[in-house]
Amino acid sequence: METRHKLYGTLVTLTGASLWGLNAVVSKYLMGRGIDTMWMVNFRMITSGLVLLLFALAKNPHGIFDIWKDRKSVIRLLIISVFAFGLCQPTYYLSIDYSNAGIASAIQQTAPVFVLIYVILKERRGPSAAELGALILVTAGSFLIATHGDFGALAVHPLALLFGLISALMCALYITLPSELIKRYGTFETVGWGLFVGGCVIAPFCRLWNFPTQWDASLILGMAFIILPGAACAFGLFLYGTSIVGPVRGGVYNLFEPVTALLASVLFLGQSFHPAEIGGTAAILAGIAILTVAKEKKTIQQIKKTEG
Repeated sequence: METRHKLYGTLVTLTGASLWGLNAVVSKYLMGRGIDTMWMVNFRMITSGLVLLLFALAKNPHGIFDIWKDRKSVIRLLIISVFAFGLCQPTYYLSIDYSNAGIASAIQQTAPVFVLIYVILKERRGPSAAELGALILVTAGSFLIATHGDFGALAVHPLALLFGLISALMCALYITLPSELIKRYGTFETVGWGLFVGGCVIAPFCRLWNFPTQWDASLILGMAFIILPGAACAFGLFLYGTSIVGPVRGGVYNLFEPVTALLASVLFLGQSFHPAEIGGTAAILAGIAILTVAKEKKTIQQIKKTEG
């Protein structure tokens, strides 16, 4: 029974990660159909934030506004809304716009490396062997994607690389900043408000009022996908699955997102990838997997020392 439960959790987690990958591909399709990137991102943030808040309302009708009753929580939420969401989402989609879903997703996966660098500097120590190996793999993978092995020239649009790295850095803030609020108020409440408030903040810059006039069934379905399955459902499934399989396996399974984005880009959008891009993506994913497992082993050792 335990094995079946773990298998169920694995399938749910992989489904959530895969939906995130497909979300990037559908977004690229919408960009190709003429939907303005910044308008699409802004609309998605506000609507998916509202959907998550509806989930939170159904789960806990009396606690959805609790986060606004504490001054320190409000300040932290506003910081998260502006930086972790308000900058992470637009820069990620701009990276997709200037490259493709697979490359942008792979670059964003470097976010844990920024967290690692911050921890190393904060603790004033050198990296462990596993951490150093992960850093080397991720750095090598990023260079392969950016240069295709020719270190004298960029093989991808420089803005794709720039926006991708900014997105990864902001994603690192998303990994570290909301944890206290999530523990206190809940995941749907924190992320829902973060997306909604962040969307409202950037709305004037994205000209949200310029609603596209040329719509057909495929565009409507595409927008519906990136709001519901690609955002709200993906997030809920991934979190639920991770609660079953644990954070370590959840972190490793999350690497399925760029793999799905790459494969779906080839199958549905007819895009081709240079061997160096595939190799670079594999190196990044391997590095993040090593870093995730090493972090869990370190945590287990610390617990054993404490108990001993």
